[in-house]
Amino acid sequence: MSRIPALSRDQMDAEQQKVYEETVATTGRVGRGPSVGYAYSPHLWRVHNASSAHLLNCSLTPAQVRIVSLMTVRHWKAAYPWSAQAAMALTAGVERAVIEAINAGERPKFTDSADEMVHTVTRELLATGSLRDDIFKAAESTLGYQRLADVVGVIGHFATTAMMANVVGAEPPAVAPS
Repeated sequence: MSRIPALSRDQMDAEQQKVYEETVATTGRVGRGPSVGYAYSPHLWRVHNASSAHLLNCSLTPAQVRIVSLMTVRHWKAAYPWSAQAAMALTAGVERAVIEAINAGERPKFTDSADEMVHTVTRELLATGSLRDDIFKAAESTLGYQRLADVVGVIGHFATTAMMANVVGAEPPAVAPS
């Protein structure tokens, strides 16, 4: 049960309605999950939507974006975005064993060194807020600066998503992957 009431379009002011229409036209994600909270802050909602769009076309692979997203929403114990990201991760080609290991807080076995480095960087950033010199040097070599910056961006995006979902009290659908 949501702790914050979802606004209907008719309850929104002009700016909220504008972002609502933009969102319906692009993602359709309105009135459920974290979008319930974003609707109360239309400028934040617009920025968050732009960030979502960037993640679809950033320097990371779709699987890498989902690895970072899963780790971040798991870190914040956010069930609603976890369910959405687990489903999207499967579609992006993330192996079920990797998803299950992340959910269990374990280190997955990766066949791709870049995916493994994305996981290592994300784990270190979520645990400490920075990177030790040895991890930075390895990330610099394996990922380069652009992908490293995008990892940080994905963490920030999904930290916001997770916390908004938790504040709103968003619950995943009963049929969602857990």
